[in-house]
Amino acid sequence: MKIWIDITSLPHVHFFRSFIKRMGREGHDMLVTTRKFSFMEELLQKSGIEHHVIGSHGGKGLKGKLVKSSTRISRLAALVSEERPDVGLSKHSVECARVCFGMKIPSVMVVDHETATAAMRLMVPLTDVIVSPQATPRGLLAGMGANKIVDFFGVCETAHFYDFTPSRKVLSELGLSNRKKTIISRSEPMLSSHNEHYSNLFSILKEIGETHPETQTVFIPRSKKDMKKFRNLDLIIPESPVDTLSLYAFSDLMIGAGSCMNREACVGGCPTISICPDNLPAIDRFMISKGLMSHSLNKDEILSMASGMIEKNGELKAENKRVVSGFEDPYGKIGEAIRSVLREKR
Repeated sequence: MKIWIDITSLPHVHFFRSFIKRMGREGHDMLVTTRKFSFMEELLQKSGIEHHVIGSHGGKGLKGKLVKSSTRISRLAALVSEERPDVGLSKHSVECARVCFGMKIPSVMVVDHETATAAMRLMVPLTDVIVSPQATPRGLLAGMGANKIVDFFGVCETAHFYDFTPSRKVLSELGLSNRKKTIISRSEPMLSSHNEHYSNLFSILKEIGETHPETQTVFIPRSKKDMKKFRNLDLIIPESPVDTLSLYAFSDLMIGAGSCMNREACVGGCPTISICPDNLPAIDRFMISKGLMSHSLNKDEILSMASGMIEKNGELKAENKRVVSGFEDPYGKIGEAIRSVLREKR
């Protein structure tokens, strides 16, 4: 079997990394495509994933997204026509869904962020099987035209840590001190069409740095604009991809204005505060209900929570790991979806 996987966002590299290796060991052929976006190519290379770079991100504007997506669809169609995969698989890839539908290729898509409604309307009705966490409202997916839904208890980010052992090497690479508590931070994804508001992350990190000299903060930028803005603070800002999966294991707190890295940090055992300024996806609310994540937009409350979490770090890490151990394997559900869609298409 030849499986085509389209990877369009940085966290999806972590999500599909072990799946690609597992399928390869089982003798399946893998066709992996991606697009020019942030550190995507470097991260794929570091993960040992062979890939084709097709097209690029369209930026924040609607016209740019439309033009770049349309161009990418055309180029993907040419490659896929030549490679002739048996099934297409992605996580929130508009282009994968549309190419598979147009070329009558069975398709499976992983969906865990229902707030991206514009993209969902383009993807969901065209996909044969949707694989999604149980927390994602079935009624919403059905209302958008989902043909078949396979769900699982838990979150996609558990897959990020399969076949992975944390390495302390990341600490020396970033020049982190063993004598200080470590905080990780990530800004909001302002290039996403569903994100409309800026967070107060800058002022929060500034105050934490002034009131907690016993801490050191690693800021993971999304863009050069991020790097320029936050460089004015006393932060450690990597200029190339970082082994964040290992970093979570050795850090004391995550403060994130986005979504995926927050969930990833929770699964990695790192106490996490979400300051996401937009509507939280259902899966984030699920993690909050399980005590894995906290959320606030109030600066004083965030600073108070941060102080408490840094102090209770060991206790919180242990509880996170206990809760996450009860989650289902999303790969099992993806395999089930692929088998079912291939049976139905015969």
